[in-house]
Amino acid sequence: MTSHAWTLAALAAACLTLTACSSASGSGGKVDDAIGIVQCDDYLSKVAACLNDKVPEAQRAALRANISQQYDSWKEATANPTHRAALPQACAIAQEQAREEYAGFGCAM
Repeated sequence: MTSHAWTLAALAAACLTLTACSSASGSGGKVDDAIGIVQCDDYLSKVAACLNDKVPEAQRAALRANISQQYDSWKEATANPTHRAALPQACAIAQEQAREEYAGFGCAM
């Protein structure tokens, strides 16, 4: 596996780990902020719309905490040129993986 492929795999794994292991605390208001990567911003915009419009209030806090941690990870990755280059694909993968989860709320990803 090439260095770029390893970087992408590590970044995607880190994003998924943060999402899976995050706590349910925190407001997660950052989901409305831009990362500066089209694929990431598109994903975050769709998640924010879903959370605000379709997710039941009782489930929003946990999902917002997950997305907030994902946002933090991606925002930090933009500072490193190698990681930044891997973000478009990592965000596209995250959006594809979230499609099924958010479909249960009636959201199109």
